[in-house]
Amino acid sequence: MRKTRFVATSASSQEGSDTPEQTEPAGGLRKRTLVVGVSMGVGALLCFVLSAGFSGGQSAVSDTAVPEISSLQEQIRITEAKTAALPKADDAKRGLTAALTAAGQVAKLQNDYRYLTPSVAADGGTLDTATSQSTLRNLIPYFAPSVHQADLGPWYLLASDKDVAAGVGIPMSFNSGFQWVAQVPYLVNDDSTITVTWLAMETRTGAGEKPAVLAWTRADYDLVRKAFVNIQTGTTATGEALKQEVKAP
Repeated sequence: MRKTRFVATSASSQEGSDTPEQTEPAGGLRKRTLVVGVSMGVGALLCFVLSAGFSGGQSAVSDTAVPEISSLQEQIRITEAKTAALPKADDAKRGLTAALTAAGQVAKLQNDYRYLTPSVAADGGTLDTATSQSTLRNLIPYFAPSVHQADLGPWYLLASDKDVAAGVGIPMSFNSGFQWVAQVPYLVNDDSTITVTWLAMETRTGAGEKPAVLAWTRADYDLVRKAFVNIQTGTTATGEALKQEVKAP
């Protein structure tokens, strides 16, 4: 798992520097349209080269055109193969829905870790594996076996939450000061994965203040395995200053 820190000089610059780049909506199947368009363009160019290769009514293609024709034919073959591999519209829609549903469950489970912050602080920043085991067990099914269980621990904990009284007395309505929110994905990648981003958003803000992004996590949802792979996490400059350090047990 790669960890990245995005640094911003002020809160006003967070949208430009602190947050990972967001994917713009594209109607879900922009890549399919692009690939088909490229295929048609390459095919038209191939026809032009073929017509240019004939001269004086001869039926043979000139020697200089043969390498170009071979290269263009290979490009058409690759483009057609990529087009065939892309999901149909209905499949893409179902895949995006499945990815978002799974991402929402992962966000909920990561938010459950927030209640452990007081005990982590009391233990000098060490996460008690016994108390976190229940959440971890529920997270594992959403990720491929290639994802290390260590990467499924708390992605972010807020330092100010350490002042909350530890134990079973923490109410379920406890406002931790931040929450993980899954961002809506819009595109299916060429490799049949969907990139999903989670943002740790500030929840305790003053009047008229925009919630700050404290941390982010990104993973690819594999439509074949129906699980997340390739996790990356990071904190913003604001989040880095406010986070609770968690040590390996």
